[in-house]
Amino acid sequence: MKKKYFLIILILILFYSFCYAQDYWETIFSSGSSINCIVKNSIGYLFAGTTSNGLYRSVDNGVNWEQTSFDECCATIISNSDTLYAGNHLGIFISTDNGTSWTQTGYTSNSHIISIDSNDNIFVGFWGGICKSSDNGASWELVLSFSNCEVTNTIVENSEGILFAGTTHFLGGGGVYRSTDQGDNWEHIGLEYEYISSLAINSNDEIFAGSRGQHYEYGGGVFRSSDNGETWTELCDDVLVTSIAINSEEKIFIGCSDLDGYNGAVHFSGDNGESWDLIESEIMPPTTGIEFITISEDDYIYAISYESINHIFRSVQSTVGIDDSSIQEITDIKLSNFPNPFTSYTRISYQLSHTVKEGVVEIYNIKGQLIKTLINNQTQKGGYYEIIWDGKDQHQNQVSSGVYLYRISAKGGSSSGGKSDDFISEMNKMILIK
Repeated sequence: MKKKYFLIILILILFYSFCYAQDYWETIFSSGSSINCIVKNSIGYLFAGTTSNGLYRSVDNGVNWEQTSFDECCATIISNSDTLYAGNHLGIFISTDNGTSWTQTGYTSNSHIISIDSNDNIFVGFWGGICKSSDNGASWELVLSFSNCEVTNTIVENSEGILFAGTTHFLGGGGVYRSTDQGDNWEHIGLEYEYISSLAINSNDEIFAGSRGQHYEYGGGVFRSSDNGETWTELCDDVLVTSIAINSEEKIFIGCSDLDGYNGAVHFSGDNGESWDLIESEIMPPTTGIEFITISEDDYIYAISYESINHIFRSVQSTVGIDDSSIQEITDIKLSNFPNPFTSYTRISYQLSHTVKEGVVEIYNIKGQLIKTLINNQTQKGGYYEIIWDGKDQHQNQVSSGVYLYRISAKGGSSSGGKSDDFISEMNKMILIK
């Protein structure tokens, strides 16, 4: 009897530790070590770089992760040819086999960020400047040098091949630099004293700069330039911006620090930065400090938190095709089960706000392995539905006690104002006790 109670308590702890709310985000990776970056290559592999535990890889879209042989990963990026570049205190390394093996380049010093331009020049930003390689890392040249109190945080390129670098100088200075000759020479062009954390460029070559603070005035914000950095317009000044990303529909997303009572989490703008809204979320409240965001080629947004336990969050849907008015409440399904925990069966209920097609309800184990499909490719009208799971797998074998995931997914069907092929999905956790 004591063993059974112990098992129940243990499972409840696991359940409430890992269960996430059904909202804009899902958690796909967690680490007690600092998570510095996440990238996705053309075949869908995800790579997450951590300071203490090295580089992790997922080949199943974030369900399972494995450590690669690369230790202490500070910066990563995927080139157009899917070559993986990773940096740490020993230098820059290259992998051409999806992180299985690594070769060190000629750069053998600390790196903070890595960037690759349209001409396949590699740039490394660090405390004190920028280095460039035009031969895939074999040799390097120092192209921008400044004080060791100043760090290069971001390098981006516009459609004309002009490069922009954002820096932070904690003793005063810093801002934005520009190069018109593929990074061989740089000039300081503006936002001096701003702690520039990130730069992003839209399809009109407008530059957006995120600041996580200012040397003389504490608050950070977002700035925009429409003339290659000659002049800047302040768009907001009430957030500490750590990262900026723009999706294919020109929606702008910013990750924010929650330091000193500022709203953290992720904010967005659908009107070119003129107004901003916090993405309302239970899984990522405003007290969540976000250190990095990125948007993949399929327009999913990834966000990295900086807390005692760090997480990688991913939007449950693509960020395109979503009305600004509904972006804060992206899901169209209300999903739950009762009882939970359960011993013999549980009743899974869900409510659809509109008709969906190709609806699927599935059960997975905690490893992400499919256990049973309860509903497969059904069209269902908007309304309330219930289905019972009796704790058995596809072969009618009773499964063991533990934590299980139940998931409903579908195409959006005839949602009002939505596209007929919008993908919607919800997932929750439940506990089976024997």
